[in-house]
Amino acid sequence: MEKTRLKGGSLSGTYLCRRPSGELFVRKEASLTIHREYGFQRWYSQLKRLQRYGELFPGVFPKLISYGKQENFAYFDIEYIPDSVTAHNFLLQNSNRSKIDALFSELVSVMDLMHKVRIPSNPEAIDLYIYEEMEQKFQACLNNRRFQELISERDVVFNGKTVKGLYWVLDEFKKMSRKVYQQPTETFTHGNLTLENILYQPKDNRIIFVDPYEENVIDSALAEYSQILQSSNSLYEIYNDSSSAKIFGNEVEMVVSIPFGLKYFDQKFNAFLKDRCSVQDLNMVRLLEISQYVRMLPFKMEIDEDKMVFFYVLGSHLFDNLKQDWSV
Repeated sequence: MEKTRLKGGSLSGTYLCRRPSGELFVRKEASLTIHREYGFQRWYSQLKRLQRYGELFPGVFPKLISYGKQENFAYFDIEYIPDSVTAHNFLLQNSNRSKIDALFSELVSVMDLMHKVRIPSNPEAIDLYIYEEMEQKFQACLNNRRFQELISERDVVFNGKTVKGLYWVLDEFKKMSRKVYQQPTETFTHGNLTLENILYQPKDNRIIFVDPYEENVIDSALAEYSQILQSSNSLYEIYNDSSSAKIFGNEVEMVVSIPFGLKYFDQKFNAFLKDRCSVQDLNMVRLLEISQYVRMLPFKMEIDEDKMVFFYVLGSHLFDNLKQDWSV
């Protein structure tokens, strides 16, 4: 069997595989001995979602072929989606409004298909979310020397602008979240719906969700929207793929250009949110967008400490922007 490593998977490996017969499939592996909490457990959550969602939403996720163990690695195999590109790469490469409109409309249709199930929740769920996805993620980084140095200063600097570091304003974040998370409803979610986790087949105008994620605490459509904003508004993939960041202690600098396709998509998506969400929900989406940058810190700590520093500072910058725009 031939294997070619693909992009993606911070603590796992994704491979395009070819059988002797010529059949293509995708394999995702995770170590059973190293980084179990942030590697194997996350891999396992994807496996379980693929199993369930393959039955609940046929055609939306890749078909699961098999899974098992080889030596010290767990693996699962899924179907290969030919002639597809990530939604993020499609937007980077396209400036045709009608083509972007087609992708956008299909994405909304697929999201709405999953989100049509309404599961009653409660406002207090946000307390558990913040504890698990922010406080505990900070806690996981406290023994890291770079992170200790980073939070030893209460202020951080993003592209020349000084703001309070998120670690030091978490109580303020909690109060704002409790104020706006008042009509919670949960649903079926992808769990990590960034634009790089969405495949698109332009010829068939088909959306396929890949790399679902289970450990969300809150399965909310608002969280899904925040993850798309993470890509289109706060430019996660562009920043993550760039090597041009300048990092000096608690100061980071990175100036990037935003392709027309991504700008246009972001404008459409923000218009969609304003039409779909109340003012309270819009603020909650932005708070959840910021939280995504805390959730990822332990993963970045394990593989690239510079990225850990960069995204902590970026999240702090986004929170400062939200406070300036805040209205309920």
